Amino acid sequence: MSLVNIHATGLVLGRTGLILRGAPGSGKSILALELLDEWALRGVPAKLVSDDRIDIEPTPGGLVMHAPRAIEGLIELRGRGIVSRPFLRRAPLHLVIDLVDGLERMVEEDALVTALEGVTLARCPVPRAGLVDSRHQMLLIREALRALSPTPATRKKTA
Repeated sequence: MSLVNIHATGLVLGRTGLILRGAPGSGKSILALELLDEWALRGVPAKLVSDDRIDIEPTPGGLVMHAPRAIEGLIELRGRGIVSRPFLRRAPLHLVIDLVDGLERMVEEDALVTALEGVTLARCPVPRAGLVDSRHQMLLIREALRALSPTPATRKKTA
């Protein structure tokens, strides 16, 4: 097993594994906590994989995220300290959310994909904390998740 440790926060929302990447202080942890809470309020399973550092494993089926043992289930809530959340030790990775320094009005299609460890993944650029409010961040992420997999109602119509 060949693991690569990267600076990111990993989550699973429903069946979708994602990472939040960004500079220190860009709001990865607070956005992760907000996403976990929103999905829980909807009654959809949501789990932390790892905060701030995550191990990525290339496999024949795609990338798999692993929580480093020392920090599994732990996430930083600035103003409070380290808090714990339900977690998964490993999960597939489907989406990369990059916390960026600006807001583009119309994003080019090639900006919605990225490569990580030689694997092409969907990408969602989201302005970092302080550039837009968290509602706007959440809308961008929800739209990226919708683009990954149609809603159940859409699947029924096309089946």
